[in-house]
Amino acid sequence: MMNKTIRAAIAAIALALPVFAAAPAQATPLIKLMEKDLGQRRPNGCPSKWCACYMDQILKRAGFDVRGSFRARDFASYGKNTKVAKVGSIMVMRNHVGVVMGKCSNGQVKIISGNYSKKVAVGCYPASKAIAWRDPIKAR
Repeated sequence: MMNKTIRAAIAAIALALPVFAAAPAQATPLIKLMEKDLGQRRPNGCPSKWCACYMDQILKRAGFDVRGSFRARDFASYGKNTKVAKVGSIMVMRNHVGVVMGKCSNGQVKIISGNYSKKVAVGCYPASKAIAWRDPIKAR
């Protein structure tokens, strides 16, 4: 049996940790597909600013509806509204879009996306940069 001091310390640590919801089951295949693409360059048929084009391609490969736009900010009306920084959700910024993987060591949101340093990569962004948080929806 734990003593009161240890239980209190564990509770204090748990309360101090930022909350990132667990990945919904449907998001896991999306993140895994993107992880397989790490390091890949711009896909065929995508413009020079290709994060939204890549997002559409990966959504299609994972069996989700696509947005059909080459503009990151257009994803602000895609899918369903969701909680801030939920693992598996889409973080939409004015000029970039990616999928939330968790948090970075500095507390920022960790996303995987296309056209991060001209390749599919993982990056960290302040949550304040988001203009929307969206959940992908299954293709009909």
